[in-house]
Amino acid sequence: MVDEIVGEAASFLFRQVGGFAVELTVDHIFSRHTARFFHGVGRRVIAILTLGRTRIPTSLRTVPKGVSARPRRSDWLALWVGILFWVALFFGIGLGVSHFL
Repeated sequence: MVDEIVGEAASFLFRQVGGFAVELTVDHIFSRHTARFFHGVGRRVIAILTLGRTRIPTSLRTVPKGVSARPRRSDWLALWVGILFWVALFFGIGLGVSHFL
């Protein structure tokens, strides 16, 4: 009886903490400054991969006060390319470092 209650409480706590961690990570990635960083990384990666033929406008565009920003497809593409490149870069560095240890 007590084991079941403890197990359920631990399961509930694990789900809540896990959900909070995912929510916090997503909020951080899509926060204003972090998203701008990843967008910039993605823009540069796309420019390098296409040898400068494809250019995505900067994310430093200003939006008038009271108007919500409307990202274009290219903005989303640059953001996701930046995130995936950054993850792949650190994954590659991690594998490289673990290979020498």
